[in-house]
Formats: sequence, structure tokens, C-alpha cells
Amino acid sequence: MKLRPQLLAACIAGLFAVSAQAQISGSGVYVGGSVGQAKVKGGDFPGLDSTKAAGKLYGGYAFSPMFGMELGYVQLGDFSYNGGSVKANGIFLDAVGTFPFTPQWSGLARVGAFQGKLDGGGMSDKGNSWKVGGGVQYNLTPNAAVRAEYERYRFDVLGSPKADMVTVGLNYRF
Repeated sequence: MKLRPQLLAACIAGLFAVSAQAQISGSGVYVGGSVGQAKVKGGDFPGLDSTKAAGKLYGGYAFSPMFGMELGYVQLGDFSYNGGSVKANGIFLDAVGTFPFTPQWSGLARVGAFQGKLDGGGMSDKGNSWKVGGGVQYNLTPNAAVRAEYERYRFDVLGSPKADMVTVGLNYRF
């Protein structure tokens, strides 16, 4: 297929128009990361209940100032179990609602799909499940924000353990 100069110019102009509209409307691409603590509990892991350092990295697209989607990776910790260690992590895809209280403060609500993996202690298993969460966001600038969130992840493996994670992080909109 031969790319014509007029088509290329139209595509570039369209991208600039979408980018400009995103800047005006509060929609567009963003990235972020958070750190905090997670506690894995339940399932077929008696004695696994402990709190460890956790974090996540994500990218998202805000379709409007109040709705977006995020895709990311979460590390829920490295837990001692049966003389070894069990790593809890996974990937997620969330629908995120943003509810402004003031120009700087917003509430966040999220629900999504989660593919979690528990690995170590003589076993490895992964499965698809769900996750939910909520939090607050403070806009430092039109492009940068600080988030504080609580999230619950459910693993669809070995008795369906759950992980509760509390984090603080940064979000940057392009």
C-alpha cells in the first residue's frame, strides 16, 4: 500500500486535533506508579497472612474527565511460606471513575479484571479474577497528580486468596 502525502497530512492533523481536544477536555494518555503495602490472606496458605512492600505501574487513557481505563502490573509482595517464599503479582485492566470534589481534589473508584500469579514455595499457579478499589487524587498541576488508593485483588488460584493493598503514587497526564 502506497501512503499518499495528503493522507499522511490528514492523519497528522487529526492527531494534533485529538491531542488539543484532550488537553482542553481533561482526556488523554497518562502514566503512573504507586508504592505501599499489601497483605495476602486466605486461600490454601495458613500462616501466609503478613504485610509486605508492594507497588504498581500503569498506563491509562481518560476518555473524559470522569472515565478512563488503566492497564498495569502489580507486585503484591514476597511472602514467607513453608520455609520458602511466595511471590504475588499480576496484571490488571480497570475501568476508573473520577469524581471531582474541587478543582484539585477528586474521588476515584475502580473495578477491573486481574490475572494474578502466586509463585514459589514448591508451587506456581495463575488465574483470572477481579479487583476493586477506591481512593483520592490531588492535582498538583494540570498534568501531575498525587493518588492515595486502597485496592482488593482476588486470586483465582489455590483456595482463592485475597490481597489488600494501600498505596500512594504519582500520575502524569500527557
